[in-house]
Amino acid sequence: MFMKLFDQQAYKIHQKRALGSFHKHDFLFQHVGYDLTSRLQDIKRNFKNSLNLSPHPLNSLNLTNTSLENFQDFPADSFDLIFSCLLGHSLENLPEFLRQVHRCLQPDGLFLAAILGGNTLVELRDSLLQAELSMKGGASPRVSPMVHPKDATQLLSRAGFILPVVDTETITVTYPTLFSLMRDLRGMGETNILNDRVKSFTPRGLFEKAEEIYRKEYGFNGEKLPATFEVIYLTGWGNPQA
Repeated sequence: MFMKLFDQQAYKIHQKRALGSFHKHDFLFQHVGYDLTSRLQDIKRNFKNSLNLSPHPLNSLNLTNTSLENFQDFPADSFDLIFSCLLGHSLENLPEFLRQVHRCLQPDGLFLAAILGGNTLVELRDSLLQAELSMKGGASPRVSPMVHPKDATQLLSRAGFILPVVDTETITVTYPTLFSLMRDLRGMGETNILNDRVKSFTPRGLFEKAEEIYRKEYGFNGEKLPATFEVIYLTGWGNPQA
């Protein structure tokens, strides 16, 4: 039996909650969206029927947007370009998503995407883990598992893409406090959606302990707290024209 990892209803609630102030916290999305747009512009081809499968609209591109729920309703060979910016890390079944993308691509169509990789928020993950272990003697899942770059090429190939290309970018953002980092994550709609997450109130003391560990283990001169975001860029092509 397939056990669901993510609470998709929580994901929708978090995204909806973030809509009003997302523009104040969208630096990561804007940076990655700009990079993807630049990569697309380097490809000397006029795409005529494109689809954007991103959680937020991309102002720099004139693409048709759709929700993930409606995506699988498209017939095969519908699009010559499918674009996705920072969606894959929240999907229940990434391999199936990639297979559906490949199905919807026209022959010689392009899939261009970015997802968050396994080293994302490694400092936060470790600090929360240590804090819970020291205070409770055990730990609950608080940061979602993510794809490692070495697995991404294989995922593309297994989905049917040809000429798969994967590369990564590490973005480090600094924060004055752990709570300012958490505020940004909430503003992005990227807080915990794991099914096994603790759903009761988390004592402030736990986060204070985590910040103490964060500063000791990762802080810059005990002041700024670095937060790592590993971005994995995916490029794959549909089957060649017959």
